[in-house]
Amino acid sequence: MIKNFLTTVFEKNNIEINVTKENTQELCYCEKTSRVTDEKYILEVTTKDGKTSVNIRCSGEKSEFYALCDVAQRAENETLENGEYVCAPTFKVRGYIEGFYGIPWSHEKRKSVMLLMAKNRMNTVYYAPKDDDYHRELWRDLYPEGDLAKLKELVDLSKECYMDFYWCIAPGLSMKYSDSAEFETLLAKTKQLYSIGIRHFGLLLDDIEEELAFEEDRKMYTETVNAHIDLIGKYHQAILNIDPDVKLTVCPTLYNGKGDEYYISKLGQNISPLISLFWTGKDICSRELTSADAMKFLECTYHKPLYWDNYPVNDMSMFNEMHISPIINRDADLWKYSEGIISNCMEYAECSKIPLITFADYLWDSENYDPDSSWENAIRQVVGKENAEKFIVFADHLYISCLKDEPSKRMKKYFGEVLRLLKTGEPEKAIMLAEEYIAKMNEACDYLRQDLPICNELEKWSKKFFVACEIFEKLIAVLKNKTDENVKELYDAIDRYDSMPVKIAEEMNMKLFLGIMFGV
Repeated sequence: MIKNFLTTVFEKNNIEINVTKENTQELCYCEKTSRVTDEKYILEVTTKDGKTSVNIRCSGEKSEFYALCDVAQRAENETLENGEYVCAPTFKVRGYIEGFYGIPWSHEKRKSVMLLMAKNRMNTVYYAPKDDDYHRELWRDLYPEGDLAKLKELVDLSKECYMDFYWCIAPGLSMKYSDSAEFETLLAKTKQLYSIGIRHFGLLLDDIEEELAFEEDRKMYTETVNAHIDLIGKYHQAILNIDPDVKLTVCPTLYNGKGDEYYISKLGQNISPLISLFWTGKDICSRELTSADAMKFLECTYHKPLYWDNYPVNDMSMFNEMHISPIINRDADLWKYSEGIISNCMEYAECSKIPLITFADYLWDSENYDPDSSWENAIRQVVGKENAEKFIVFADHLYISCLKDEPSKRMKKYFGEVLRLLKTGEPEKAIMLAEEYIAKMNEACDYLRQDLPICNELEKWSKKFFVACEIFEKLIAVLKNKTDENVKELYDAIDRYDSMPVKIAEEMNMKLFLGIMFGV
């Protein structure tokens, strides 16, 4: 599927591709990260007489794939310029996890997200939907044939996309750690997934009781951390006995904090260094991830953190928020002290694609990452170039999350100029500028009313945006001819806006904003 897309892009843009593969230091070693890698490539671009030739130098199939995706992206963005480009990722592990509470993605959505993230050079995907019964509640039961066939299709697709596919199991809600039969059940389930080609596994012990539930477990282990150390050690060894090349990631019960807490320190120091250890940072949904905190985690656990980044997920108490803004507040040199970042997605697969692409950009080249340009590029990819500007007018109001980014930046800038014009005695220009912005809002509304996957996901938030458009139209009426009646209509619309539970422009109290800006 991706190859067909790439071929179409190259033909449309009259691009000739030549590939040279060499197993040399120049193409297998990244000096910046001091890491041997199969993801590095060099692009040599020349244009003559309207035809562009790209010579790709790489070490193998994976780096060739990334290079082709890169060329296609540059061509689509009209940034494929003459010159030599040496490309290699800063973060070793770059991926996402379907790990939210809520309705799991459909099979087609999973494939769609995977294909798009592969095109943006992510290399890892974790399958761990909390409400997939066979992942958590029915962890003991083998997958039925139909479900297993769909998982195999995802595994096969991940291989085509050069992505490591991790299947995760979460037995902690009901497992009796001291019962050997329980462990054999866990292993049997793992073997079923191994049989369809899965070679990467996740053992998730998050969101369970901190204390041991069974008397037999308390007698054998005394503390939960001892039971988990034993389970992880046995499970890791068992899957290595099946295949010495398999990989394991563990999510601990304590998965956020300073990194020096008793449970996580003891757990980390007593499990194999070959096991990856998930960590969300100081908080469950961390506003920032810093290199200093990662170093503390490494010092105390003997593991570099593999960040389970709870953005853009919007489950639980966040269900009225739509997290669609770019990732920010992750240190540029975090790659030095962590294994990588795995972004936890929303139930809304189409909307998740936008912040996921910004994660992909940050993880590939964190030191040159520009959130705003990455976000705009992501929107162009997801909604198309022709709709990007319309969508941005709406999405400007959805900078609402733990990241604490400023919402409605573009709108505030627009109306800041409107206010300046009013204050300098230029009301006609002010009204003209306000009407210009409202026209943009109405174009965004027209786009959002379409029967498209992303518009359907955004329906709750769109309805509130429609009311916001109505408010600003009524504001113009007040500015042109202020009467008691049209001021009342304006405030009635604001009351409807405020009564809607979903959040857009959260930090902007509409009445306060209009009162300060326009004295209405």
